[in-house]
Amino acid sequence: MSSNLGEKLFQFNAFFFDGDGVLYKENTILPGAKELLSILEEKKKKIFILTNNSTKTREEYVEKLKNFGINVNLNQILTSAYLTAKHVSETFPESKIYVIGEQGLKEELERVNLQVLNNWEEKNSEDPFDFDLESVDIVITGMDRKLTYVKLARAMNILKNKHVRFIGTNADITFPTPSGFVPGGGAMIDILETLSNRKIDTIIGKPKPLMFNMALELSSAKKTDAIMFGDRLETDIVGAKNVGINTCFVLGGASKLSDLVKLDKTFYPDIITNSLSDLVQLF
Repeated sequence: MSSNLGEKLFQFNAFFFDGDGVLYKENTILPGAKELLSILEEKKKKIFILTNNSTKTREEYVEKLKNFGINVNLNQILTSAYLTAKHVSETFPESKIYVIGEQGLKEELERVNLQVLNNWEEKNSEDPFDFDLESVDIVITGMDRKLTYVKLARAMNILKNKHVRFIGTNADITFPTPSGFVPGGGAMIDILETLSNRKIDTIIGKPKPLMFNMALELSSAKKTDAIMFGDRLETDIVGAKNVGINTCFVLGGASKLSDLVKLDKTFYPDIITNSLSDLVQLF
């Protein structure tokens, strides 16, 4: 990498970062993350975290980053759970919702006065049909590390009603951890599509434009003045490119360098780096 690249990076005003696989993996901060964000903060750049991970509230992400020594405020965090709650509250405000997902998603939905019908931890000891399946208006899915047989059975039967909407926070099939990959929110969608014999109606998170456009709006930045740092080509990079945002592909996360051959060249990242620590060296 050359010093010219460092000069090029500083021409941007808004810096958008994916979380998992770029800044951290679960509870482990990745090399260069804290240092790069500190440099950008000193340069008065606008920083936003754009994550498809729906398992936590925005407040929990602020606290998570604080534990890494990274200080951001609530408005700098955009999650698929928060945007899903915002979308549903604005579009279907009186809806009754069944959630395949974790507590953070349920809390985001309830904070905007949406009714989550399964706001407890469902166990396999429960009868799947001991639930008013007909009362549900929307099934919302996200990553669920406490997924149970009874949850799948209920969601499957609810979705057989074609009037019930099927919304996904994100379609990430896998999720990176320090030990390897585990099933992500997209895996929940695939399972339910197969079980219910229907396709999902709406997906909120990246690569859909909603999260990118909201970050642009909050940052008051032009598309050409923003850059997205991501580790997943099909969501972070393709999604940002579709909106017209510059991109930096960070290796070591969900996608590999060899995966570039699967992309149309119009979606190729503008910058490729092994890690954020490599970028820190430029500055």
